[in-house]
Amino acid sequence: MVQADIQFNLKNQVTDESYSQGMVEDATLLMLAEKSRFMYAILDERRQKAVVLRDYHLISDHNSEETYCPGFFQRILEEDELLRSIQASRTVLSFFGPHQSLVPDPLFSKDHVREILELSCSPGKNDELYADAIASAHAHLVYAVPAALLEETGNRFQQNLVFHAASAFIESQLRLNKHETEAKISVLLRNRQFDLVITQGNELKLYNSFEIHSSEDFIYFVLFCMEQLQLNPDSVEVRCYGEIEKVTSHWMLGRKYIRNLIFGEKPEGMELSYGFDRYSPHEFYPLLIQRLCVS
Repeated sequence: MVQADIQFNLKNQVTDESYSQGMVEDATLLMLAEKSRFMYAILDERRQKAVVLRDYHLISDHNSEETYCPGFFQRILEEDELLRSIQASRTVLSFFGPHQSLVPDPLFSKDHVREILELSCSPGKNDELYADAIASAHAHLVYAVPAALLEETGNRFQQNLVFHAASAFIESQLRLNKHETEAKISVLLRNRQFDLVITQGNELKLYNSFEIHSSEDFIYFVLFCMEQLQLNPDSVEVRCYGEIEKVTSHWMLGRKYIRNLIFGEKPEGMELSYGFDRYSPHEFYPLLIQRLCVS
């Protein structure tokens, strides 16, 4: 049963005329869920173009220990006629959750996924466990997905391809920086969390996810990781994605300590509908790069 007290708002949306007029014949649906946010995009595969965006934010309180609010997707489905009616050729469901661990290939075993994950965190007893192979990193990302999210989305989209959202982020940065000789740092900011990837050429030097409560937390962890790898804040480029803009405290404080703090661009090889022009290219990067999961 859907919780009656679940409240949310549709914060951002784009609908290209080509989609509303039925001109998209081969569509891929990309969905990204986390604790208090659910967003999706529709790609026109023929043109490799994002033509639809919906970005929902949860505004009602729910159990802070849960990694997903049960009933959130069902409530969105009640309001979103487009999501109810779409017939996509491919459907990807990605999830940002705290119960994850990056494991080098030599240490990975598909028969011991739970044991591997429990070495670093405590997944819920009803969570489903998955492992994404990140070929460019020669590693697997092991993670837990709440059963409620899988059930709700599976009731509507039975052929979901499930991935952790960080897998595509790591893969995208390795591909983007594969010809770089110097180390590059990429950060993906979300609500009270951020992911950090450090690459050098085609080598993954570091990946971690941090919980933060202030801009001071953010810059502390970035500088700490740079110190551990002996990287100079005056010379190393730090590329930002996600929920960060020039007016946010994370950006303003970061500029005081990091000389080359920049915003990331849109995913390579993808066009965006004119409706995306009102948004910064880096804002919806974590959703759009889930295309890598089915490429």
